[in-house]
Amino acid sequence: MELKRISKKKCRIARTRAFKLLSDIQKELKDHYTFQYQLVGSGKWGTMVEDKDGKYDLDYQLLLTKNSKVFKKNKFNDPGIIKKSFLNAFNKHKCTGEVFDDSTTAITLRNENEKPFSVDFVLLKINPEYNEIIRRNNKKETPSVNEYTWNKLDSDHGELYSFFKNLSSEQKRKIVDKVIENKNIHKNMNENDPDKRSSSELFRTEIAKYKNEYKS
Repeated sequence: MELKRISKKKCRIARTRAFKLLSDIQKELKDHYTFQYQLVGSGKWGTMVEDKDGKYDLDYQLLLTKNSKVFKKNKFNDPGIIKKSFLNAFNKHKCTGEVFDDSTTAITLRNENEKPFSVDFVLLKINPEYNEIIRRNNKKETPSVNEYTWNKLDSDHGELYSFFKNLSSEQKRKIVDKVIENKNIHKNMNENDPDKRSSSELFRTEIAKYKNEYKS
């Protein structure tokens, strides 16, 4: 297995950097976007992993609220425009050794300094009954042409995380081991592959699978 589990203490550098970036982005875009953010997935639950080079990743959700001024102007409610705005803002505040990628369902910070890490920032629009995520859906025929859509998210995120929180250490370990196995597969997939999933998506999928088995 290429990946191994690490402690919250070891990934403190990435959490500190993400917090600073998000604070800067909130100020940068305050005239157009109102959003909160939260650490999700393995980073929140202390199930982070690193590869043989010591690199690890974290996942954050940026929750765009109805108070965002752009949502009151339909022509600016385009997911491509929104993602580009955030990508430009992140690039404006990047430091030496940092690169921001337009990933399939996130803006990905790649820090290639002495202690490498990556952070996925996923953009979500909060609706009363469901949330939507910005997804890049490049066609195989034109892989270099970026196309963006709002994709409806399942409404059971909170329920899944609550279920995981109440599991025993042994049960959590079984889920984490499977997530690590899948991360090894997905991290080597092409960014334009429609089947590629982020770490947090893989984490939720494995919790859901275990939950279904748990019920049966």
